[in-house]
Amino acid sequence: MKIRFKLLILLLSVSIVPLILVQAGVLESLRSLSGEIGEEVRKELVNKSSVELKRLVEDHARVLSKQRRIVELTLQQISAEFSTLLADGNNFSLPEVYVGNEPGHNEVERRAKKYAQHDRGMMNNVAVFDFNSVQYSNGQSSNEALLAKNSPEALLPLFKAVKFKNSELVLWIRAKFISGESITYPAIGGMGARMHEAEQVINTKSVLEWSLPRKDLLTGRTVLTASLGIFTKGRPVGTVSIDVPLDTLLHGYNHLDVFSPSIHSMLVRLDSGSNGTKCVEVVAEEVSSTETGNNEMMHMWKPPSSRMLLSSTDATLFSRFRKFLESKKSGVLSMPYNGRDSIWAFSAPDERGVSLVLVLPHDDVVAPAERARSFVQLAIEEQYLHTVLVLIVVVSLVFILAFMLSRRFTKNIMILARGVKRIASGDFSARVEIGSSDEIGELARDFNTMAPALREHIEIKSALDVAMEVQANLLPKTPPLVKGYDVYGESRYCDELGGDYFDYIRPDQDGETVRFAIGDVSGHGVPAAMLMGSVRGYLRARTLSGGRLGEIVTDVNRLVAQDTYETGQFMTMLMVELDPAKNELRCVRAGHEPALIFTPDSKEFERISGEGIVLGAFEDAEYSESSCAGLEDGQILILGTDGIWEASNAEGEFFGRQRLWDTINQQKDSSAKSIASGIFAAVQDFTGKTKQEDDLTIVVIKKEINNTPEEL
Repeated sequence: MKIRFKLLILLLSVSIVPLILVQAGVLESLRSLSGEIGEEVRKELVNKSSVELKRLVEDHARVLSKQRRIVELTLQQISAEFSTLLADGNNFSLPEVYVGNEPGHNEVERRAKKYAQHDRGMMNNVAVFDFNSVQYSNGQSSNEALLAKNSPEALLPLFKAVKFKNSELVLWIRAKFISGESITYPAIGGMGARMHEAEQVINTKSVLEWSLPRKDLLTGRTVLTASLGIFTKGRPVGTVSIDVPLDTLLHGYNHLDVFSPSIHSMLVRLDSGSNGTKCVEVVAEEVSSTETGNNEMMHMWKPPSSRMLLSSTDATLFSRFRKFLESKKSGVLSMPYNGRDSIWAFSAPDERGVSLVLVLPHDDVVAPAERARSFVQLAIEEQYLHTVLVLIVVVSLVFILAFMLSRRFTKNIMILARGVKRIASGDFSARVEIGSSDEIGELARDFNTMAPALREHIEIKSALDVAMEVQANLLPKTPPLVKGYDVYGESRYCDELGGDYFDYIRPDQDGETVRFAIGDVSGHGVPAAMLMGSVRGYLRARTLSGGRLGEIVTDVNRLVAQDTYETGQFMTMLMVELDPAKNELRCVRAGHEPALIFTPDSKEFERISGEGIVLGAFEDAEYSESSCAGLEDGQILILGTDGIWEASNAEGEFFGRQRLWDTINQQKDSSAKSIASGIFAAVQDFTGKTKQEDDLTIVVIKKEINNTPEEL
């Protein structure tokens, strides 16, 4: 990549990248903030709506209880007056408190409007309502009449008073007797009279009962009927009932539209399903004027045309809802309704087990929060567009500045580049002429100094490569062939050159005796490699002159000491002579670690010890050999340098002799080469380092197991 493009990238990095990061951070913070605020507002709106809806249903339960109590007291009064009427006959007279309370003209019109048909499915003009008379029917029964001829009219002032005081609460007042007689207020004329007679509710008990919501055939309104028995001399003779419009009892809920036009109101009760499990049945639900086709009433309550069960897709929460109803408690829950997350607020069930349930969709509750978040998102998008425009302007300016400055910077760099190419082609006489005093000029001066130093380094590297090849040729390439033995040795240096040494020497070319030498020169690199090469030459040359191991090592030490007198270098060495014919081992130790003999059967290690100081320490030092029995079948002789057991890991822990012994024990059934490779691998795995810190050398001599028939 050319410098001008790098300069362009640099300028973009220092100008545009921070701007992008700052703007992106700001925009992301705004998005995050708007999301967090929106979420908090959503939660707050849902919580407040939940609390408010719960308060509404609980308040309604209290108000409804009061209204029901009014109806119940009124019904008890009417029942008592009927009982008195039946007992006194023509001598009956109402208390003065009920006489003279006649409704005005406006009240009559309002009553007529209330009795107008609200269901367009009903027939129009089938009934005429008379609020100034009581409708009496003898039921065409053969039983003896209980009521005197004019006695029904005697109760007219009572009925009017009840209607006047509770005009919205009372729709019909009716009485039905065992004689077949019936009374209805207000009076009904036309075809409606016969329709209404079919709706009689019979309750001959002394305990007041409330019916479930049902549809009034004449008005089309949903009503609740409260009924109570009429008694004479302790004997039930009939039933008196009051029909209460359900929308009147629940009139306070028309303002729920402030929450949402989608709010759903229901009256529910617990019932048993076909399989005996508890289910929640809807006994009435609120419908709007758009559903009923009536513009005069904003809301109406209707019972379902067929059995309707309430449910939710969240079975767990719906089960909690049922438990609330079973324990007759009010509450509020958030769970799905008709596929939408909603708030369910419900009152405690009344004596009939009926509870008011209000279901408010979450989406409608949080609509203000969603609008606010949309507004913030729009503002963020506008800010994003402004940022893009600013970035376009900045990028244009950076491009112009980069191309203007690049020509000034690249002239001297091109001179340096041509000089580098000459060096790369092998022309180490290349020099560059740059007179500037800036960093480019300093680089040019360093370049002119580097060229001769680089030539010298390459020459040294070439010499080291030759030395590596020479040293590699000094070490044995293949192990000797010794009948009945498996032999393998290998050195791995930590640098290009090393001070570790091993060798196989036959003192008699025609004999079977083999001498194994292993040594370790102090230090690393070129000095160690040179001393190692000298010792190898001394040892091989002295061996040709004959003699025992101790004599040979003594003579070699004298030569080494003369070479290292002023350098302070030294070398450890261990020589082991294997005589297969006599099955004997002879050993000379010059400051080196003893050899190890491993016996697989007993899993024990034996050291081949001996006395002797390192080579090169004292010129007059003398060395003597020690001997021991040769290897038995399966035994393994190990010669190694300290780089193996002194290898350390990252924690400073040494590999140690115990791990070496464990590795040999694991590889005891393998070949000599496999044992050596296993030791190197174990050291590498332990240190976990790609580069060695010291030279590693190992020589393995394994006595093969003789399974000839004669021995078996």
